[in-house]
Formats: sequence, C-alpha cells, structure tokens
Amino acid sequence: MILHKIGAACFSLVLLASCSKVTDTPTDTQNTTVPQTTSAAETSDATTASSAVSSAASTESGIQTDTPTNTEIDPDLFSNASDGADVTVSDGNIYEQKTINGQNYSLTIDLTKWEHNTNTEQIKILSQLFWQCYPRMYERFHDLSNPPTDVILAIENESYEVAEAYDNHIHLHDMWLRGNTEDFDCITHELAHIIQADWNDEYLEYSSYIERFADLCRYEYAMNDGFYNDANWTLQTIYEEDDRSESVRFLVWLDHVYSDANTDIIRNYFNVCRNMMFTSDQWDKAWEQIFAGTQLSGKTIDEVWDMFADSDFAYCSSYGNYGGTSELLGKYPVREKLKSLNR
Repeated sequence: MILHKIGAACFSLVLLASCSKVTDTPTDTQNTTVPQTTSAAETSDATTASSAVSSAASTESGIQTDTPTNTEIDPDLFSNASDGADVTVSDGNIYEQKTINGQNYSLTIDLTKWEHNTNTEQIKILSQLFWQCYPRMYERFHDLSNPPTDVILAIENESYEVAEAYDNHIHLHDMWLRGNTEDFDCITHELAHIIQADWNDEYLEYSSYIERFADLCRYEYAMNDGFYNDANWTLQTIYEEDDRSESVRFLVWLDHVYSDANTDIIRNYFNVCRNMMFTSDQWDKAWEQIFAGTQLSGKTIDEVWDMFADSDFAYCSSYGNYGGTSELLGKYPVREKLKSLNR
C-alpha cells in the first residue's frame, strides 16, 4: 500500500518495531487492514493464508498470541546485517549506515512503539532485506523519480494496515510477522513504493499499475533470491489475472524477455508512469513509447498481451519451496538475468 506523498532526499530506512497482519489483494496487494475479525491474504494471487487479529486469549488464522521470544535488542545482532555498515542502537532506534557504489544509505529501525511481537531475529532479517533490495532498486530507477536515500521503517502495534509507505516512511504492524513469520518481502513491496515517489494515477492507464509495479519489485528483488517469498507469495497465472490491469506476471515477462544490456523496458514503463507523459486515455501512445527501441517496437499493447498469453511464461508455477527452484524460474531465470545486467 502507498500513501501520498513520497519525498526525495537522503537514503535511509527506519524500522519501527510493531508488526500486524498486512495483506495484498489483486487491486492493492498490501492495502489490507488488520481488523479484529479477519484480514485478506497478502499475495498477488492470494496464496498467503488469511488471518485475523484476535484477543490475547486465543489465536485465529495463524496470528499467535503467546509471549514472543527474542525481544531484547543486542547491537551485535545487527552488526552483520550488511558488511561494512555502521550500526548504532540509541533511544529505541537501530541506525545503520553504509556507502554502496558511492551512494550513502542509512537504515533506521525505530522501536519506540514496538511491543515485542516482532522478535529481534525477524527485525534483523528485515534489516538484511533492506540492504539487499533497496540499493539495487534505487540504482535502477533513482534518476527517474529522485527517491529518498533515508528510509524509515516503523514496526508499530498500531494502525490497522499490515504495511504502508509514505514519504520515506514505512509502517509495519507489530503483529504481522508474529502470525506470518516469513512474510518479510511485504517490505520489499513497500520499498518499491518509496522508489516510485508518488505516481499520479490520473496519468496511468489503470490506477492499479501503482501496486502492480510494487509487486513486480517484490518478485524480482525478493530477499535471498525468493527463499521466503516464493514459498509464501506467488505470481498468479493468466487464469487468475487475465488482463494487464491486474497482471504482475505480464510485467515480469516483459522485463525478462525484452530487456537487455541496451534496453530496460521496465525503466521505460517506470518513466512513463512516474513522469506524467500521457493521460489515462492516451495509453496506446504510452505503450508505443514503452516498446520503442525493443523487439516489441511497432506492436500494439493488445498484440503484445496475446504474445504473453501464448507463452508458457503465463502459466508456469512460481512456487518454490524454501530454496527450491520454481517451474517458472527453472525455465526463465528472471533474477539471475537481472543480476547479470546489474539491475
């Protein structure tokens, strides 16, 4: 979920320690609240189990209510989150700073509203995720949107949203990882919203493109090559997402098949979406610009969608069991290609 507006400044991430159940739907894959009764599954294809925040005396749909473990903050625990990062723990915050390829990045984990439902090992993994994912996304898109280099991740036991992003700030509900213990890449999705730096939906063919781009990044930049993500959150096939307003997989296909060392079709897409080049009724021309300079140049968006629909890429399973290779990645090494292109 994204809240307006995302600013552009330094590169830092603050993690506030409170986590509750966040979910993604096909329309907004992380715009799910954490009600006291139920909440929707946070996945592009609704493969993450739904759950609810129940009373302290019970559990419901995976939300645990027993006393969490590993809640004391040990600075040494975070010292290895990223090789070479400076780590300081002070006043309820964990502050990490590092320079990568000449760019200064910082991550602040704000625990001032943390109620210890997210354990410290999980917080450390979120720290590692930031250093793996955000610098790569930043380097790929920053010149198009001027996103912040200082990011705040707040883990807070408040707000009914599972996760949301605005300016350089991310909220993660303190109960979410307690009941969904490995859904770390919900934060990859939110980091992508920070990279977007406030797309204006009046200039998008469909407003859903805001969430679909964040889902694309969740898949392509998933932590540890999708070790956690692919076992818990998968790309829907064309059977479930059968048009371009909904399909994350279509964007992944475009990027994998038609981006190369000289052309980045997703940067073209990002540029058109971010910089308000076409109103929503002018997107036939927008797609022409996105395809320009690629093997798709001269084709209409409907022709390109039909090419996607005829490919087995649209149907292969993207499920991978904790380090296993999915059917999709076995045929199309999406993440390996991105790394080979330094993206």
